[in-house]
Amino acid sequence: MKKQLLIAAVAATMASVSMADISITGDAKVNYTNVDSQTDTSDTNAFKNDINLTLAGSNGGTNVLVRASVAQSDGTTTEVDSFQVEDAYVTTSIGDVNVKFGQYNNTSDSMLSDATNATIDAGRFTADTTIGGVKITYVDQNDSAEAVIISGEVSGVSISHKMGNAGAGSANDYTDTKISGSVAGLDIAYRTKQYDTADTDMESLEVTGEFNGVTLTYAQAERDATGTDFAVEGVLGTYAALNNIKGVKASTSLAGNTVAVTVASTEADKNAATSNDYTKFVVTRPLASGATFEATYTDLDASAGSTSDSVTLDLELAVRSEERRVGKE
Repeated sequence: MKKQLLIAAVAATMASVSMADISITGDAKVNYTNVDSQTDTSDTNAFKNDINLTLAGSNGGTNVLVRASVAQSDGTTTEVDSFQVEDAYVTTSIGDVNVKFGQYNNTSDSMLSDATNATIDAGRFTADTTIGGVKITYVDQNDSAEAVIISGEVSGVSISHKMGNAGAGSANDYTDTKISGSVAGLDIAYRTKQYDTADTDMESLEVTGEFNGVTLTYAQAERDATGTDFAVEGVLGTYAALNNIKGVKASTSLAGNTVAVTVASTEADKNAATSNDYTKFVVTRPLASGATFEATYTDLDASAGSTSDSVTLDLELAVRSEERRVGKE
């Protein structure tokens, strides 16, 4: 009943709001990807493009954002004719309570991202307030259970603890704890997710420091289970279908470029006898035209006995438009 009253109050505040200030931004990228596989039939040679448009409006402390994919091509020859809305949400406040509702990506961590933690769905609702330096957040979603997050900072250390209820009769309730801070010049972030369901607990660790102009990062993530459970889109890059990943990344500036080298190892099962090893080189350079060029070379050394060894070259050209405002300044 309390939840229904709160949502009704939000709806009442938005009933007659008009946007006084509107901004339009966009971004686009095109990728050329060539995969040279140990198995010739797995070779690919494809162009992909992704063009997006973001429309944001505001009136006082109330904001509305709509982000849409204007056109996409996933490397096929099929014509794409669509305008797909990805995010559409409102943020406002009722007294000391900040609220957000609509369609948007829920809170997730890049080193532990998976199908359930990085989805964009409609019917999301978030409310938060701060009491005595402690932030209390309530989250809910259509056809999903609710959660409460308590977060704050103690002596320079950020702490967040989430208690999730997966619904009546479910055995998959969970807690999600994050701790991050700096120690002796090192940035350290640790996360652990504990589920009621057996063999599904997850944890991740990231340690980053700068030495003589080189930024070094060690990262790992794992899940206590057999089988492939989650994907990673974190500091080590993008990897799929794994239960364990660990690696080191080094990045620095060189002749106007950002150069990064990553060495990572993944396992489909925790503590498995076999693993896939990756070596990745990334060079990023801003262009005078305002675009950014990025070249990524990935060498995959698959598990012993596998025929999945491959070399991938990905060339990307990306651009983000300047903001254009319509309405009152």
